[in-house]
Amino acid sequence: MSRSNIKFLVNKNDLLVATFSNGEKPIAKKNEVILKIEKYAFTSNNITYAFMGNTLGYWKFFPTKEPYGIIPVWGFANVMSSNHENVLVGDRYYGYFPMSNYLKVCPKNMRSFGFVDVSNHRKHLPAVYNQYTKVSKNFDEILEYHPTIKPLFLTSFLNYYFLKDEDFFDSDQIILTSASSKTALSLAFLLKKNKALDQKKIIGITSKKNINFLLKIGFYDTVIAYDSVEMELNKSKLIVVDFAGNSDYLKKLYNYFGDLLKHVCLVGLADWSSKMDFKSIPNSKFFFAPSHAENRYKKMGVKETMLLADNLMKEFIMKIKNCLKLTYVEGRIELHELYLQFLKGKIDPSKAYIVQSVE
Repeated sequence: MSRSNIKFLVNKNDLLVATFSNGEKPIAKKNEVILKIEKYAFTSNNITYAFMGNTLGYWKFFPTKEPYGIIPVWGFANVMSSNHENVLVGDRYYGYFPMSNYLKVCPKNMRSFGFVDVSNHRKHLPAVYNQYTKVSKNFDEILEYHPTIKPLFLTSFLNYYFLKDEDFFDSDQIILTSASSKTALSLAFLLKKNKALDQKKIIGITSKKNINFLLKIGFYDTVIAYDSVEMELNKSKLIVVDFAGNSDYLKKLYNYFGDLLKHVCLVGLADWSSKMDFKSIPNSKFFFAPSHAENRYKKMGVKETMLLADNLMKEFIMKIKNCLKLTYVEGRIELHELYLQFLKGKIDPSKAYIVQSVE
């Protein structure tokens, strides 16, 4: 067990600059709990957290000394010490963590399935990120995929029902950019599962090197390289769900389709280094999952929403796990290199990266 709290820090003003810091282990006071972070996923979604850290408040969850920030991640942690009567040492939780060895939380709203962290600096942040769910200590293949898949799948689950509520903006086809990303794959799975009812053509746009990977998975009706859209797409009413974040490319799509492009749903920033002039793109709007989660909870109920999402996610994992290899990363050098590879867009979509044991 680490003797210090090692944190991975990135410069908010230049994401390519990253370093590690060695801090003291936190100490639990009354009603506080210290979690030892066991492992966490790193995906392109975490790059979105970093790029939108100031705009959407992601840096606020785990504050550190300026100009650095700590990127939030999803993973597992074990209770190392507890001064809370309902949280036991050795319990294991899934939730939202800093890229560090430890996290101090202040549990409240205790339930058999978990708690909410009500630490002062998190009280006014989106509640969906402050919930910690108790999980089994035993190895479970489906559970092992949760940090990589669950937050991304929930975003796509919410996005699918948003589009459905809007009757898909009266479109005939749906384009997903960055189609090999796990968030895009999650949405493509839901669209295909409901294709007989929705009657929408599902089109994935990706890099040429990822086309065979997507064809193997089989969620898309058509898979097209970024530079082949004009040659391979029919001009009919469509919406774009954008996971790439390249405004120049979205303008190119609008210039080609014109008024046939009914809506551009801005979800991700996989291509974070590209130009991002979204205000000039007609019919475009950012999709902020926490806000849509609150709306869905009101319409469907919290338990009903989460049960449906979890069941669909398990089905998705079972379908994709043979094409998505869990790949474990250990140590500072490997983590730093992985982070830079994500920034540069040089990640193998057939791998799901799990970070563990950074000492």
